[in-house]
Amino acid sequence: MKFLSGVIAICSSLWLHVYLFGLQETSSAKFNGSFYVYAIMMFGLGVFALYLSFTEKKQNK
Repeated sequence: MKFLSGVIAICSSLWLHVYLFGLQETSSAKFNGSFYVYAIMMFGLGVFALYLSFTEKKQNK
């Protein structure tokens, strides 16, 4: 379950980066640079969840 959560968080953060890049390039009024912090935090949580998943598998062997 941690592995799936990590993959979903990483994919979502990457799509959020693409969305924010599009907003920034079109000079949209909805663009707010602080949203990049959320995308980076989500990516970090995804990597951390994957790390926990792999360490849990090693301990169970």
